[in-house]
Amino acid sequence: MTVRLLYMLSLAALALSACAGTPERGAVTSEGSTQRVVVVPLNVSIRAAAELDGKGEPVWQELLAYLQAQDRHVAVLSRDSAERLWRAARPELDGSDRSRALEEARSRFARGLARYRDYDLMVIPSLVLRPGQLHGRYASWDGVQRSVPQSDGMLSSEYGEVARSAAAAVLGLRGKVAGVSLHVSILRSDGSHVYEGLGGLDLLQEIQRDAQWDGKWSFRTRAEPFSEPNHLREGVERAFARPLLAALH
Repeated sequence: MTVRLLYMLSLAALALSACAGTPERGAVTSEGSTQRVVVVPLNVSIRAAAELDGKGEPVWQELLAYLQAQDRHVAVLSRDSAERLWRAARPELDGSDRSRALEEARSRFARGLARYRDYDLMVIPSLVLRPGQLHGRYASWDGVQRSVPQSDGMLSSEYGEVARSAAAAVLGLRGKVAGVSLHVSILRSDGSHVYEGLGGLDLLQEIQRDAQWDGKWSFRTRAEPFSEPNHLREGVERAFARPLLAALH
């Protein structure tokens, strides 16, 4: 894992823990509700990592499917409108009060939209990098466990003993790997915060062997990190069921 990616993971963990508020469990998943929900495009309030550029569409579609399955009146805010409103609401997010400033900006954002359209709840989703804890061939983070992907052909039988040795090395993996989670922030049209949650989606990285097959391993960014619909479905559900405070413990 690169130093840059480790640094980004650490910042994400600190920022999310700092901005955790008191959640209301099940704020968007209660049955029998006819609340009008507005969904903001991904990563309007939190900038996406460069490694995720252009890769979020499968998550977005799963998120919409989840909300629509709750029998809700779901509207989607266009990205142009969302980014224009966010620029107006957003102060300079720097210094030790960055997390507080982000919370206040989201409140202004929700109130700003309410001037132009009637709604009850706003869902602000973001893809964030999170450190996954390796346990052999698996990694766990934010309520999910995923098998660690491997580069095609790495453990092919054509390598014989080398392949078996490689498999044993993979089984013994320990440390951290980059995962991607869905962070959701839910507010009312008056700007009050209702809920904040976090659920693991899938791993951003896969294992690759060193060129000399010397037993050393490294990670590289996956070309298609969101190719498993079941993983996305589970992660979206967990984001709406696991309050942020619980997710960080």
